[in-house]
Amino acid sequence: MLSEPQQRVIDHGVRGLAHPVTLLYYTPDVPSTATAAERALLEAIAAASDRVHLEVLAEQWDAAREERVRIARTPAIAVNGAQEYGIRYYGTPDGYELETFLAIIRAVSEGRSGLSEASRAAVRALADPLHLEVLVAPT
Repeated sequence: MLSEPQQRVIDHGVRGLAHPVTLLYYTPDVPSTATAAERALLEAIAAASDRVHLEVLAEQWDAAREERVRIARTPAIAVNGAQEYGIRYYGTPDGYELETFLAIIRAVSEGRSGLSEASRAAVRALADPLHLEVLVAPT
């Protein structure tokens, strides 16, 4: 069960999304307390907007499939909009991370990266594929 403050943050975060977003939730086929809470949170986010769709993929690990969809481990959340941007979220997007996760959903819905023109030019100049992970630890 979500708290009232969590629900308010979710409602505000998904209000007025420009375009549909699909959350693909790759979760282990053996549920745990943590994955049950994560799934409930994602279901609440999807229920708060008709523009957010949740697909739960609770299957046994399939190395070929995970490589094809670029999932390094489960649980994982792929955030897709009009196209597949390669955004993968690992961990539960709760607490301090809830607003950040909702901002990711909003950016994908709007089809924007949030990068400055100089940063976009630097990315375009990359000659080889780049794997980037951003790790966050609450303080």
